[in-house]
Amino acid sequence: MRIVDAQVHVWKDGKASAHHSRGRPEPFTAEDLLAEMQGAGVDCAVLAPPSWDPGGNRPALEAVKRHPGKFSVTGEIDWLGPPDPGQIQAWCNQPGMHGLRLNFNNPEKQSRIADGTVDWIWKAAEKADVPVMLLIPGGVMHVGSIAQRFPGLRLCVDHLGIPRGMKDLAAFEHLPQLLALAKFPNVSTKAGGTPSYSSIDAYPYPSLHGHLRRVFDAFGPERIFWASDLTRMSCTYREIVTLFTEGIPWLSQHDKRMIMGESICRWLRWNPVHAAGSLPSTETGTCTSRN
Repeated sequence: MRIVDAQVHVWKDGKASAHHSRGRPEPFTAEDLLAEMQGAGVDCAVLAPPSWDPGGNRPALEAVKRHPGKFSVTGEIDWLGPPDPGQIQAWCNQPGMHGLRLNFNNPEKQSRIADGTVDWIWKAAEKADVPVMLLIPGGVMHVGSIAQRFPGLRLCVDHLGIPRGMKDLAAFEHLPQLLALAKFPNVSTKAGGTPSYSSIDAYPYPSLHGHLRRVFDAFGPERIFWASDLTRMSCTYREIVTLFTEGIPWLSQHDKRMIMGESICRWLRWNPVHAAGSLPSTETGTCTSRN
């Protein structure tokens, strides 16, 4: 089984936000990540450039060049800047770039979805067939309208849409809103940083299993992507992996194979050709466009 982490941050400059300071090196480079991946049994990873690195997407794209087949990138964009559909059209011409990741991590940013500020991105990304990852804690009520108006746009709700700082039952009060999005075939979700949402038990975090089962029953293994969000985790990388590969008894081998890597690769249309368990391919490592 090839294990692909659907979200990790690496950076070269800037200071990580407080909840990403967990005793790991600062900055946290691709080489630091590779060492931890080897110890945890992770084959490949999708890099999400963090907001605090002034270098933006560059460190992640450089990691792709240095380590072919190990990394893919879902990059950030200045969505508050002047609309630039041409930039989206050419987005995945950057080697290793497989999508966008947009940060709507507070109510003020989420209000810009409702007022139409970012409609140009949805339209351009749908046309160019660029998937969009949404960091939208506590704001999943905005996603259904986007999915309905742009049915050809691949959308992923990061971290199950859990509000920032919430744990235990409070972290999952919004779950009916997330599950309602499963009716849209163009919506998926990342089970990212899952152990951090429990404060009442230890590995394998049985208090989380029922919530995860509800997500699984709604989205299925093809639209759930395992992700570590490693740099904000206090447990080991290996425990984040084995929570899903060993700790949840109702996942079949097929389910694990999909959730732990195959589904995110299909969603991003990425074939990490040099990674363990991959098949020969003529793909260049960029995502496809309709035009």
